[in-house]
Amino acid sequence: MVKKLVLLFVLSSFAMTAQKKNDSKSKTYVSRKETYQIKYNLDHWIKSEEPSTNWDAEFHDKYNVVNAYFSEYDYFITDKSLKSTIEEQYKDVGEIKNLKIFKKKINGITVNYFTCDLEYNDYLYKYQGFTCNGKGGSIQIQYGGQAEAIELNQSSIDELNNSISAIIN
Repeated sequence: MVKKLVLLFVLSSFAMTAQKKNDSKSKTYVSRKETYQIKYNLDHWIKSEEPSTNWDAEFHDKYNVVNAYFSEYDYFITDKSLKSTIEEQYKDVGEIKNLKIFKKKINGITVNYFTCDLEYNDYLYKYQGFTCNGKGGSIQIQYGGQAEAIELNQSSIDELNNSISAIIN
């Protein structure tokens, strides 16, 4: 009986150590209005410590070939204005092509997901992301990079998308 208890104690210690290891590989970003959080995997994503003036938070993959941008707005982006809002965001970079917008569920949140292409300096870039309206306005996250980078890192993009959740107050 004592041997079984010791074995049980040792096994539970290993399980607790494994849980601590998994927890140490993730970090949580909380939006400025504290309405959403992103629990991102440190093995796949790095948060920039100095975000640009246009975004609340910026991330890039560990290879630095895919960028992710997150913003929380003080207004709502309507379904009717979504296409023009996206086109406006890219107007200084180039003309977007193949813009597709569709409804999708991510972590129980219904979002307007978009994908598009942009040709710039003879390179094809792909962007994707989503907007959704929440308690305090809209949020948007978008990913961008050369077409090859987006295609090769789609699983990491899906992982970050699925790490976003609403904070219920």
